[in-house]
Amino acid sequence: MYDVVVIGAGPAGYEIATLLGEGGKSVCLIEKDEEHLGGTCLNWGCVPAKNFLESANYLKRASYFKECGVDFEFNGFDLQKLQNNTCRLICDTKSGIFKKLQKAKVEIKYGLASFIDEKRVLVGDEEISGEEFIIATGSTHREHPLMKTDGDKIISSKEVFSLKTMPKSILIVGGGAIGCEFATFFNYFGAKTHIAEFTPKLLPIEDDDIGKTIKREFERTGVRVDVKANIVDYKIKDDKVEVKIDLGKKEEIFEFDKVLISIGRVPNTKGLNLEKANINVNKDFIEVDTNLQSLSNKKVYAIGDVIQSPALAHVAYYEAKRVAHKLLNLEALPLTAIFPSVTFCSPQVASIGQSENSLKEQDIKYKIKKVFFKSSAKAKIKGDDSGFIKIIYDESTQAILGVSIVGNEATELIHQFLMAINAKLTLDDLSKMIFAHPTLSESVLEALS
Repeated sequence: MYDVVVIGAGPAGYEIATLLGEGGKSVCLIEKDEEHLGGTCLNWGCVPAKNFLESANYLKRASYFKECGVDFEFNGFDLQKLQNNTCRLICDTKSGIFKKLQKAKVEIKYGLASFIDEKRVLVGDEEISGEEFIIATGSTHREHPLMKTDGDKIISSKEVFSLKTMPKSILIVGGGAIGCEFATFFNYFGAKTHIAEFTPKLLPIEDDDIGKTIKREFERTGVRVDVKANIVDYKIKDDKVEVKIDLGKKEEIFEFDKVLISIGRVPNTKGLNLEKANINVNKDFIEVDTNLQSLSNKKVYAIGDVIQSPALAHVAYYEAKRVAHKLLNLEALPLTAIFPSVTFCSPQVASIGQSENSLKEQDIKYKIKKVFFKSSAKAKIKGDDSGFIKIIYDESTQAILGVSIVGNEATELIHQFLMAINAKLTLDDLSKMIFAHPTLSESVLEALS
């Protein structure tokens, strides 16, 4: 019998397995097969997507650097080479995860796990017993109620990384983070790109000015964006997908080579036979308390996308650390922690703390300081001066309540505010600091002046 059995080897699973193994626990980590080690994030999600986007962003700035005197010609795009490079990146990262698990003396078993009772799971023909269990089986893409993915004409984000050729046209259903990131990729590599978002704005979890800015920048670069758009019918016709979209005042029919469904994710809890271990779920999410323990079985913990917390790898890492600290009798980590949300579209988007929308809902008074990158020499040097930094603060205390950034390196810049908010630095504190020139970071100082 193991001290702990971890089901799922994505970011949450391999992180907690490593921490517990390093802490002296006997740990068994269960994953479907070796290919899935690292989870969706490593194999078909954030890591390969960002590698694809890095190439797209290079191409985006090519025309600017030609104006700067760099003499080169773009002779096309080899999708297979990008895929090969991405495979090497995944393999290198996966090798690092293997080494961490081996060093921590974690035993890995492959196969689908299902509970037999509260102390045993079945993996293939083998019964595995544990004193405690951690469920970290992640999530999968949410199917559209009308357009079911077929892996060919109608795809999820997973199939993007195995496309044989770049489509000439693509409809992206869903304008959240994943949809906007792939819109950037397909647009800059020449596909006629169209986004249909059901809600009134792109990036629905962000403030209104963020969604408007991204919409404007997308449209400026040739992406068609329709918000309040609903897919009402579709047909596969020869080598095309014919889609009817309700645009509010009218319905229009469009043809595309591919349709990418990107409308969220659902937890991977079906098939685990959770009822045999007395584990309750709500809409397939495992119900947990503040310690991330199952409400109905205190020997079971759940972390990552299988619970109703933000479906972000960095949040999953933190949840893994919280549970590991509890099981190893270490200092308890805070129940809640401030964390950034990041979207790697172009321009990039990042936010932290409270949004304007949430403050309005709570009837909390606030003030805003905003600076546009148009005034940043470094943004111009980098070939893209779109976007802004928006700081939301309490006027009386000068405390930072939240920050949103759109623009160059937003996903890196946001961490300055992560540290500032955690250190309880006020706007006055930041205004007394010296930022290097010319940098994107000095725009923070300019926003405070």
